[in-house]
Amino acid sequence: MDPNTEKETPKQVQPVYTTKTYSFMIRIVFKARGILFDGFEEHFPANNPKKILEAPYPSILMANHVWEGDVPALAAVYPHIHPSIKFAIPAREDILGKDFLVKEFKPKGLLKLFFLLIDKSGMIPKYLDYIGCVPIKRPFRDNARELLKKGLLRDMVDQEWGYLSDRISEGRNLFLFPEGVFNQDGYMAQVKKGVYFLRTKFKNLNFTSFTLTYDYFSSKKSELHIGYGEQFPIPENADADQVTGIVKEKLGSGYTITAGNLASYMVLKFEGKAKESKEKLFSLLLSLAEKIKSSHPEIYISEKFKTDALKHAFDSFLEKAKKGGFLKLEGNDIVFLEKLFQIPKDLHNLKKKNLVLYHRNQLTYHLPKLDTLWSTIKA
Repeated sequence: MDPNTEKETPKQVQPVYTTKTYSFMIRIVFKARGILFDGFEEHFPANNPKKILEAPYPSILMANHVWEGDVPALAAVYPHIHPSIKFAIPAREDILGKDFLVKEFKPKGLLKLFFLLIDKSGMIPKYLDYIGCVPIKRPFRDNARELLKKGLLRDMVDQEWGYLSDRISEGRNLFLFPEGVFNQDGYMAQVKKGVYFLRTKFKNLNFTSFTLTYDYFSSKKSELHIGYGEQFPIPENADADQVTGIVKEKLGSGYTITAGNLASYMVLKFEGKAKESKEKLFSLLLSLAEKIKSSHPEIYISEKFKTDALKHAFDSFLEKAKKGGFLKLEGNDIVFLEKLFQIPKDLHNLKKKNLVLYHRNQLTYHLPKLDTLWSTIKA
């Protein structure tokens, strides 16, 4: 895409505002969050007490992409968006396929029956079409080799981004995952050039973001934290690398400190040490959290650090880390096992290979600040 190409100015387009039915359909998805999450927290900047996510038309709203559970997360974000304008949302083409829920989540028992009934009803494709989802092929995962042989890969990708930009021109805002794929190591995958493409195409385009942090350690099921950003500029003359850097900085800074990822960060600091008492580790966790809150109020931190629920979350972390073979308990001592400090050669699907490292990686953007604070604590 030539940045010098004349840009569209959709200021005279009438935005497509949401309806009561549209809002009701999204609320239904949000109410189903209990199927996936044991806990849910939202975090806003201190200067945003009204908890509003500004997205005036034309806007692009961006988030990191973790897994299919991101869909109910989007439903949680929706009520905060102002003004209420319908979205165009890129969606995996295979979501429209047969038995998607059962194949993707591999549920068991009653949940499998429930998902199967949903699949057979065909409600998912109908619902996604209604809320504005645009089916997108995943050429780099599904059929890249075939498309490359036919010389169609680049044309197909350009065509689909063109289709998304058409939706903006028709009065919708655009929601997207700028990585294009799930992150595999806990942090973020490579940011694609779609945002740059749209930046060069439209004048007066607005940008805002939020970041999803999942804690798989602190409860039986996952806990979801949504860290909201603010509207931010991307200069019209920014090149592709500059756009990528801006997007990654905005998303990275929104990761939330949770009991699971801070405990993971902490125990990995004990490499070279055989064991530590449970009481000492919990005390260090509290001390580090307090230092983060006092020194870096701009970093989101879970509400659990303010309540007695933190003790339960820490016990859950230890139990799951024990089951994963990362540590063991000897009386009141926690013994660090070799597996804890082993970094897999392939970080693809790190959540299965080293869940502790996966959680620590969520804090990648915050690590310089955390390391400085940790150096002041006598561990």
